[in-house]
Amino acid sequence: MTLTLFGGASTGHSLWHIGAQPLCTLATCSSTLAPQYDTLDLTRDISSSIVIGAAGTYFRSPYVGIEGEIFFLGLPFDDSCRPVYLNADPDSIDQQVCDNISAASLSTSAISFSGGLVFRASPSHAISPYLRVGVGIVTYSGGTIEMSGAFRDATGAVFSRSIIDDLHPKTSSVSLQAAIGFTTRISPGYQFRLEARDAIVPLKRAVGAADQLGQAPTALRTYHRLILTMGLDVVLERKRGRRY
Repeated sequence: MTLTLFGGASTGHSLWHIGAQPLCTLATCSSTLAPQYDTLDLTRDISSSIVIGAAGTYFRSPYVGIEGEIFFLGLPFDDSCRPVYLNADPDSIDQQVCDNISAASLSTSAISFSGGLVFRASPSHAISPYLRVGVGIVTYSGGTIEMSGAFRDATGAVFSRSIIDDLHPKTSSVSLQAAIGFTTRISPGYQFRLEARDAIVPLKRAVGAADQLGQAPTALRTYHRLILTMGLDVVLERKRGRRY
């Protein structure tokens, strides 16, 4: 039986992009006349982040083990908003909204619960390479679609304006993992572990511009998160008692 505590870092990736998002100006949105529309270019990427977790592996044979794992994965957003066309506005409201989106540091996170198999190549040697595969459930703390920005009106009051709403954010999904690594003994009962893994995680993304109600067409896409971790193993060996 091996208990593992680990930490590391994950790579980032692009998530979605809307090249022409219409947004009616606040002064004309509720007007009985034809509303005027600004046009924004919106992008959301996911930056690199930290990973921390714990795992337990039971080896029924020297070469094959059954593993259970839980780990935390941060999903920090890197949002950008660029005005494509802006109508004349003395308060520059949509410009402020756009600037606020680009400057804000928003994030969500994911927790993965998984199980799988571990295959060791040379468990009796000082350095033991291994291969690991698993499947699990990922739960999310928030959605990946909603986008809004703050602005200040002529009186100095601060408001928030929503561009894309997400009435049904995705809260869980199935994930797959594959990893390679090695362990090496550092003292009796303890091992150092270095691992590279590919976490395959489905995320919800916008695939088109939002309508007047802020609802955008969405779809699921599978993303590969490359993760490098280091860990400490505590090896619990089962020993036979003496016979008298």
